[in-house]
Amino acid sequence: MTDDTEITFLIGKAESGDPGAQLTLAGMYEKGYGVARDMGLAAQWYMQAAVQGSPEAQARIGSKLLRGIGIDQNFDKAFYWLRRAAGADNPDAIAEMGWSYQTGTGAKRNYEKAFQCYERAAALGHPVARFNLGFMYANGYGVGRDYGRAIEWYRQAAEQGDARAQVNLGEMHARGLGTPRDDIEAVEWFRKSAAQRYAKGQFNLGRMYSLGHGVPRDHAEAARRFRQAADQNYHRAQYDLALCCLEGRGVEQSGTEAMNWLLKAAFHEYPKARYQIGRMYAAGLGVEESQAEAVNWFREAAELGYARAQHRLGRHYERGEGVSKDGAMACKWFLRAAEQGHEAAQYRLALAYLKGAGVGRDPVRAYAWMYAAARNNETRALKSLNAMREDLPADRLIQAEQLGKRFREEYSERRDAAGDPEKTA
Repeated sequence: MTDDTEITFLIGKAESGDPGAQLTLAGMYEKGYGVARDMGLAAQWYMQAAVQGSPEAQARIGSKLLRGIGIDQNFDKAFYWLRRAAGADNPDAIAEMGWSYQTGTGAKRNYEKAFQCYERAAALGHPVARFNLGFMYANGYGVGRDYGRAIEWYRQAAEQGDARAQVNLGEMHARGLGTPRDDIEAVEWFRKSAAQRYAKGQFNLGRMYSLGHGVPRDHAEAARRFRQAADQNYHRAQYDLALCCLEGRGVEQSGTEAMNWLLKAAFHEYPKARYQIGRMYAAGLGVEESQAEAVNWFREAAELGYARAQHRLGRHYERGEGVSKDGAMACKWFLRAAEQGHEAAQYRLALAYLKGAGVGRDPVRAYAWMYAAARNNETRALKSLNAMREDLPADRLIQAEQLGKRFREEYSERRDAAGDPEKTA
């Protein structure tokens, strides 16, 4: 902690026009080192040092103007200072310009220009620029998708200690993208990120312990890692910790504790959490059973696009549980889930078309949806498909199979991605 005498001396130097003192004082106010944190005063001192020609201060005040931190947002002034700093090869300024082009903040979105800026900053050793280059290669932004190059850039940033790069590099190894799958290597990178208290690194490490990938399965250690991330308000960890509490995996079983964490995750509009809360109300787990309340939660998750919730909501309308029976509404939600590849919803929709329940009777569409639902050789779908095949005339059967093949191809099941690569800085 800087003592009052040192601060007074530093302020005196800054007020006398010393750019180094101004820059140091700005950084102290920005971080709250030795003084109360004050972003307004930080911006003022960065501006004074920038006016005197400090490229580092120019980069910092340019960033503050671009984002409106401690000073009114002003894109023209932001780019004025960023360009001046970039002219002096300041990597922070160059990377910040790349972020502006990538996100469309203060400039028209242009992935190619963003990529060029990141390349230039990365050549100067900037870790965030190297991370962002990895992200752009991994996703094909401004450059052709190339997982191998993505790994190269992630690794450079990860070795410089960038926690997000460590997570994304670990996920590339865990998923076998651009490199042979290697769970042990993935765990090592997740562990390095978790050691920096990075929530996603803690969560991913917990997932590896939960699944026994790259480490012996250890539910207690998984729950401990989930809690570390959940305490940082990371919604995916809150959800997984809730499931641990609900099932008694690695922690004491508690429906009340599970609901507590689910509600926190649901606050982030995380559809899986809202769906799970609905299931708990439907079954009376940790709460008093209420089909009406279950429907409310299923609806919230369904409106966020979660296929399982859409199917479940459709079933409630179909059966009149917690809501008035409504075949048309049931089919509306079955269709939304079916178009995301949810097999059970495709099966229910097929039956609806077969019987004319909630939709007009249409044996061809019934067959087509049943064909899509049977792609994994599920017994009840196959049995229904065989029966429907016998009832259709040859010409309509050909039409139905063609439509079914299109549905199967277009609406193949969309599983959750194994990873969730971190976004840009």
